[in-house]
Amino acid sequence: MNEYHQPQPRRTRKENPKETRVDLPHFYGKENVETYLEWEMKVEQLFACHIVSEKRKVRLATLSFQGNAMYWWTALKRERHLHKDHPITYWNDLRGALRCHHIPSFNRKFMDKLQRLHQKI
Repeated sequence: MNEYHQPQPRRTRKENPKETRVDLPHFYGKENVETYLEWEMKVEQLFACHIVSEKRKVRLATLSFQGNAMYWWTALKRERHLHKDHPITYWNDLRGALRCHHIPSFNRKFMDKLQRLHQKI
């Protein structure tokens, strides 16, 4: 080769250089309410810390599903497809579906009230 001609460097392909790797804790779906809520809070902290886009949140969260949670997610996707419902693409929708499945209805009512509480000054 000519000493003045340098070969072009190989380019490595990155999906999106701004997106960082996010490792979420596994969720097995068989645990109690407190375990689910701890997982949810940890996931939300990681999403906020790594500034995860809405498009990635559902994909990342569902990748962390193991065992019963993975079977539940597969069945939910199939059921939504059969009923011609839109697929779940937003974290809030997935979180709502998870809460309906993992938190008994009487606890959900109290949780909703608790989240809507505001301290008056």
